[in-house]
Amino acid sequence: MPSFFIKVFVPGPFFEPLIYASETPINAGVRVRVALGSREIIGITEGKTEKPETLKIIKPILSIIDEHSIISEEQQALVQFASDYYKAPLGDFLLSSLPAPIRRGRPLPRAKTESGLARPCAHQITNEQSKAIQSVEEAYQSFQCFLLQGVTGSGKTQIFSELIRRTIARKQQVLLLVPEIGLTGQMVERIREQLDGQLAVSHSGLADGARARAFVAALDGAADVLIGTRSTLFTPMPRLGLILIDEEHDGAYKNQEGCRYSARDLAVVRAQQRGIPVVLSSATPSLETWHRAELGKYKRLRLSSRPSQRPAPYIRLIDARQDKPRDGLTDASRRAIRQTIDCGRQVLVFLNRRGYSPILMCTDCGWMPGCKHCDGRPTLHRQPDCLWCHHCDHRLKKPNVCPECAGTNLLAIGQGTERLEEALSVSFSDIPIIRFDRDTTTRRRAFQRLLEPVIRGDPCIMVGTQMLAKGHDFKKLSTVVVADADQGLYSADFRSVEHFVQLLTQVAGRAGRYEDRGQVLIQTHQPDSDWITRILKQDYDQIATAMIAERALFDWPPSSHLALITARATALSPVFNALDDIAQQIQALNSPVKILGPAPAPMERRNRQYHGQLLILGKRAVVQWVLEATGPWAYKRCGKALIQLDVDPRDLW
Repeated sequence: MPSFFIKVFVPGPFFEPLIYASETPINAGVRVRVALGSREIIGITEGKTEKPETLKIIKPILSIIDEHSIISEEQQALVQFASDYYKAPLGDFLLSSLPAPIRRGRPLPRAKTESGLARPCAHQITNEQSKAIQSVEEAYQSFQCFLLQGVTGSGKTQIFSELIRRTIARKQQVLLLVPEIGLTGQMVERIREQLDGQLAVSHSGLADGARARAFVAALDGAADVLIGTRSTLFTPMPRLGLILIDEEHDGAYKNQEGCRYSARDLAVVRAQQRGIPVVLSSATPSLETWHRAELGKYKRLRLSSRPSQRPAPYIRLIDARQDKPRDGLTDASRRAIRQTIDCGRQVLVFLNRRGYSPILMCTDCGWMPGCKHCDGRPTLHRQPDCLWCHHCDHRLKKPNVCPECAGTNLLAIGQGTERLEEALSVSFSDIPIIRFDRDTTTRRRAFQRLLEPVIRGDPCIMVGTQMLAKGHDFKKLSTVVVADADQGLYSADFRSVEHFVQLLTQVAGRAGRYEDRGQVLIQTHQPDSDWITRILKQDYDQIATAMIAERALFDWPPSSHLALITARATALSPVFNALDDIAQQIQALNSPVKILGPAPAPMERRNRQYHGQLLILGKRAVVQWVLEATGPWAYKRCGKALIQLDVDPRDLW
């Protein structure tokens, strides 16, 4: 007869731990191998419990993997909060936060860290930087959320380095999150330069073993600093004393698959639970963060200028109605690129659209190919040579003859990064053209290899999407050309203007961070747009005030809180039957929330399925109560429709 009954968190639609039998006591936070149905899986123990009277059969724990806990009480409290708030199973949160080898039950590897170089700061700290550092230092023994809002190139990373130095001197650890894999390499190098301690790195671009060794280094306290992307937030750190979030506005902090959580928001929760400061850094804060700073909930730390009083880049509009683009670039842009290259500098041509061309059309009959799985149209690619749907990943061979009229006049309309690279290679055949997009950076370390000549300072022209728009510090980059500034202004998403303003401001901030004053050329067919006019003034506070006032008219966040309920099925009727049923359940609660929908998703048919959505707007506590009363939501099915919940959604797709 077993002597002990152990609660175990397992992956799946379980909001409470399952109970297993054990002949020995097992501490909380230990990995165990258990049976679930016909499978053997890995679970995480929560601790002992009494024998349940309602269960007739209690399966035994098959094996104990760890001698000691690998999940601390602090981590479990954070995951418990995340599970409650985002209405996702706690077991899924716990297991998905672990590196793959550890999640699969392999033994813990040895910790591995990098030593800092402990070099003195090459730049003198400015008065504004010193005040920001001192403000965070004064809060080191208590929770306080800071918004470090500084113009691009104002030295926010230098503040990070100094705060890290002081935190390590107190024998504490630092967690530094960056939004994307492409930003980790440069951030690691800049932090390691002045670091007098041990550093570990964790992100999905690393091999599984490397991520597991970084996890152990943080868990054992061997790493003084842990730098990583979104999921790194959940890594146990016994001496954690400071959390830093770089580019806090970036959408990559919101997980869009599985457990849909915001790492930025949970970082604030973790700091509050731990009683330590957290610093959110951005030149263009999210409206939610900016609004909390305005209300005094977050303390704003301002950096109003670049070190050494380097001026902000000069921004110039190019009216594409007059100076018509050829192959995506106007004559004025081409002249600016040539002048920059002749001066031994670098150029970034920004276009947030990968592929060769977004549209292929028959000029004889007007036929355009569609995706057989989606409502969208596939993008023409040259490498590989195909039509590629970016929504469902379906690819089909590019036709040489129109299937409607048998005509051969098929025209590629519009620009993608591939086509822009091709055009630049013709116009500037003597200059290296380096393309940065998802197609060229998928292989491990491909992004870092492409960056090497840029970091060396070699004259070159970069063509890139938003992965180059923020966080990077290129010393020789003096000219930025925004090839199509209009594409971000028109979208069904209420956040589209915010994303557009942030992206344009961030990409402009890459220019002229060293030596000469930079220049930014914005090609637009809407030169009189109010939002572009505001961007020219380079006053983000004024822009944020206008955006919040506009949102308040329609009660959109941050004036309220939002939950998105989506349904998908292979036919249309089950989708709206399910959403109608959910809407009726919510209306029956007589709560003060606002219900929008049911309505088709912005792209109704995607990846062979029909999508509909229901929006709930209201006060945070009321929205949470409504979701709790109508849930549980994880893996929920209503008839033939699969339901998905996204609390505080980043977008409405």
